[in-house]
Amino acid sequence: MQVEIISSARLHLGFYAISTKNVAYGGIGVAIEKPHLIMQVEESRGVQIENLTSVHVEEDVKKVIEWLDLPGAKVKVLEAIPRHVGLGSTTQLRLSLAYALSKIYNRKKSIRELAFIVKRGWISGIGIAAFEKGGFILDAGRIPENGKVSDPKGWKDLPFMMYRRTVPKNWLFLVALPEESTGLDEHEEKPLLENIEPNMRLERNLHEIVLLQMLPALVRRDIVRFGKAITRLQILVGKYFAKYQDGEFCCFETENLVRHMLKKGAYGAGQSSWGPAAYGLIDSKKAVELKEAVEKYVDRTGIKCKVFLTQVRNRGFSLKFIESKNYGYSAST
Repeated sequence: MQVEIISSARLHLGFYAISTKNVAYGGIGVAIEKPHLIMQVEESRGVQIENLTSVHVEEDVKKVIEWLDLPGAKVKVLEAIPRHVGLGSTTQLRLSLAYALSKIYNRKKSIRELAFIVKRGWISGIGIAAFEKGGFILDAGRIPENGKVSDPKGWKDLPFMMYRRTVPKNWLFLVALPEESTGLDEHEEKPLLENIEPNMRLERNLHEIVLLQMLPALVRRDIVRFGKAITRLQILVGKYFAKYQDGEFCCFETENLVRHMLKKGAYGAGQSSWGPAAYGLIDSKKAVELKEAVEKYVDRTGIKCKVFLTQVRNRGFSLKFIESKNYGYSAST
């Protein structure tokens, strides 16, 4: 049996709760249409990897097969999400492969069970929910114990999806990926985030932005107010994490890109996760104009950067069964 699975990146927009007694790191994010991962997986004895991209995936592929205790797999990666840039690539890679293998080997595991097995969701549940459902997502965060966020003991300890909503098709994100900077990876972030520091004033401000501004604006399809809420959230969350990344942003390239997007008409802008991915919210009528303005800025300043527009992906992963010989589609789920 052979399957093809497709999943896409996500933007992590920040937190509505960081350090309360009952919730730590309650996250906010959106799935986006691109960049995406396309992978073909087939039953095999031993591990065979054909990687048609420049993205390093081999180590994670081998780990997933080992964690699932399988005899092997033949894996062909046609497209991949850039690593360690703030787009959630590791979750999509591991979860996509785990889900595909669960179908091939008839392992009856839920997506959350698979996420636990492949060690995703220690802090954020946005990537898991983006894989499964897409759209705009709030997760329920982790439950701290004695002021500390510990390793999950099972899949029920992973952040649950608390709220999900479809985003209007004419709301686009302009994404800029500086090529000479990288964000923190999971090994670097873990010791920084284990111990939480309660800050009730910060929490009240986060709650106000998300509950009284961001969510009502999304329901009303008010892109202007939604964008303002994104920017306000970025400022607060960036200041909180400044002690870990030496400033409100991970690097000067990301900071300058965010400020330029806002200057040129983005309704809201920020840094995704640990960066360096910068994003700006814009409607479809003004999207090309904003993209061209940012491209001119990048050329003028000499920042090596990929810039692209994307819609929100209002659906989860897709999986198709394909014929082994000619890759013709025989069925889909």
